[in-house]
Amino acid sequence: MKTAIKNFGLYGREESTISADFINLVSIDSSCRKHNWVIKPHFHSNLYQFFFIESGSGSFIFNEKAKNFSGINMIIIPENNLHGFQFSEDTKGYTLSVSSHIIDKIINNDKELIFQINRVRLINLNNNFEEFNDIMDSIRRMLKEFSSESEKETLFLETLLLLLIIKMYRMTIESEKEFVASSRELAYYKEFMKMVKSTVPTNRNINDFTSSIGISKTHLNRVCQAIAGVSTKEVISKYLINESMVLMAHTDMTISEIAYQLDFKDVSYFCRFFKKQVGHSPAQYRGENLTNDILENGVALNY
Repeated sequence: MKTAIKNFGLYGREESTISADFINLVSIDSSCRKHNWVIKPHFHSNLYQFFFIESGSGSFIFNEKAKNFSGINMIIIPENNLHGFQFSEDTKGYTLSVSSHIIDKIINNDKELIFQINRVRLINLNNNFEEFNDIMDSIRRMLKEFSSESEKETLFLETLLLLLIIKMYRMTIESEKEFVASSRELAYYKEFMKMVKSTVPTNRNINDFTSSIGISKTHLNRVCQAIAGVSTKEVISKYLINESMVLMAHTDMTISEIAYQLDFKDVSYFCRFFKKQVGHSPAQYRGENLTNDILENGVALNY
């Protein structure tokens, strides 16, 4: 039986909200060893995560697809993206978790940084040791600052974080020179997501979005594939699934009420849609047996 996909503030904690000034840095070894090196699929609202893998190997699961990695790697996971891991026992590195509020604050509407930081990425850096070591210098400085309790700690950490993001940006540009997206494409995507989040998109035709944005269905699909890595239809489906999960986890609404809240034509259609996307029914997702299964199998990591 599949385990329920959870929305965590930090992985394993039932609450899905975090403070606006949240920054957390922890070693992969200390977080995963006691849990058999398995991170089951989950997602975070309002939280970005960056993995800096110095050694070891494993699989990165994103949208139910697995990619293997080994050696030196960097992984970028923006907010609201389903992901999981299987690490080898010799994996060394760090996980940096940062609230979306801080990311927005320090990036300050820089379109190129926004574009790069909002794409799920697994980047192999085995041939870029010097550049990766430069990034690790920033990580080590952040660790030192966490332990020092110095004056202006938050400001200093945010400055280090901006420096780190710029370093990551340069490395992603270097490693993916063949991928170029214009600021106009990013603007199209942001406008599309703004429309999706401001309306209930269940019964809206994709033409409704494209006519408002001013581009064709094919063009919008290319934009979504370039920036989100999935089709326009999948972007909408992912949004609806995340919304339904939040309603099931944080309200007393019945499954029927949630279906109607999200403007599904009928409850049975919503249940079929949810099961197709998640792997089990809404009732199974919400059931206490799944919550107990999560706790009993020790997947509640504290990071």
